[in-house]
Amino acid sequence: MMGSMCSESQNPVYNIVDLFFHYYLNERDIEKTLSMLSDSVYTIGTGDGEIAVGKDEFRKLLEAEIKGLPSHIKYTIKDYHEKSKCNGSWYCLCRVEIAIQMPDGSNITYATRFTCSICNENGKMLIQTAHMSESSGHQEEGEFFPIKFASEKMKKIDKEVENELLENFYQMMPGGIIGRYVGDGFPLYVINDQMLNMSGYDNYDDFSDDISGLVINSIHEDDRKKVITVISQGLKKGNQYQVEYRMKTKNKGYIWVYETGRKTIAQDGRDAIIGMVVDISEQVQTRENLMVENSRDSLTGIYNRKGAEKRIADALSLQSSPYLFMMVDLDNFKKLNDIYGHAEGDKALCFIADMLSASFRKTDTVCRIGGDEFAVFIHNCASISAIERKVKRIMREYIQMIKENYPESNSSVSFGGICTKGLNTFTELYKKADSVLYEVKKTQKGKFQIKIM
Repeated sequence: MMGSMCSESQNPVYNIVDLFFHYYLNERDIEKTLSMLSDSVYTIGTGDGEIAVGKDEFRKLLEAEIKGLPSHIKYTIKDYHEKSKCNGSWYCLCRVEIAIQMPDGSNITYATRFTCSICNENGKMLIQTAHMSESSGHQEEGEFFPIKFASEKMKKIDKEVENELLENFYQMMPGGIIGRYVGDGFPLYVINDQMLNMSGYDNYDDFSDDISGLVINSIHEDDRKKVITVISQGLKKGNQYQVEYRMKTKNKGYIWVYETGRKTIAQDGRDAIIGMVVDISEQVQTRENLMVENSRDSLTGIYNRKGAEKRIADALSLQSSPYLFMMVDLDNFKKLNDIYGHAEGDKALCFIADMLSASFRKTDTVCRIGGDEFAVFIHNCASISAIERKVKRIMREYIQMIKENYPESNSSVSFGGICTKGLNTFTELYKKADSVLYEVKKTQKGKFQIKIM
């Protein structure tokens, strides 16, 4: 009988998960199942030894499993969730109910949890990591991320052997494992070798000493409050959480990590939290680069309107002191383009952009609105006269550049601005400053005016 294949056909990521289980459980087809996996896949199943690193090891597990149980297996995917981490990369979580008919004719139903990561490799979406665990109502202390099925018909393994398997599991995880006790500062409980290698430490003692035994000290100061809040809220809602933050490394630097975890009981009986940590520094850098590219003007390199609007909104939300917003317009710019060509016009645009950027503080916002129109936002404006001196210098140097390079254009630059406390949106600032600029250009081009409102 067919499983839940393609029940959410409009979701390509879900379809990858569904197709994997269809090939694996329903068709029991080894080659098709392997075609869904990355060559460097990591998988962790529910059996004692069901850990595979790479497709070759996973093939051996499949061959042994299908030889012992070749019949089709029914499955149903429930409570599916996914999260995009960056372009072409997803984390997926769902429940998979599996019904197996035993040789004696009886049926056993397993309720399992399945998590995986899916990435786009050379245009094909493939599973890179996969982990299946039992969803058990009778899970005992210390059985975090169970690595075996446990039905009522099965005997429980010896506690010492179970702890040894759990420790092996921690060391085999593709990501890092870090455990902390529930308490102020999250006292360190356990950390695996992958986590130590990821953060550059040689051993447990080096890491523990450097953070004074408190996991909170391994987190960037600016991220600590967020991490505490996310973990606290996650544990209240369902004993699980997901969070991104910057983690300290031995060389005094930081890496970006993504952590998923849940509450459990430590071997000494204390409440603890175990998290699986993945280094996402490369993805974060890619994401930040894309954000920078989307917020910058491609010709001049200064902020575009979208990037400026966000910076100005952030600045206005943090302070109430006087600020100044100026519109900047190049006079007779069309004439410059018509006489000397658009390539030379682009040079003039870059010249004024460079002048504006060099004249104002890094904390101020210089942007190109579009065409030959620019804007400058100056927060905490203590002296209008100082701004006026900068404006006059920019106007003189622009005129000098025009005389030397594009004399027939008679191009100049005009400024119109407002100094205020009251206006609080980009649109309001733009309209008011543009009105002042219009008055300037209507009277005489190549001048400036700043109004206090």
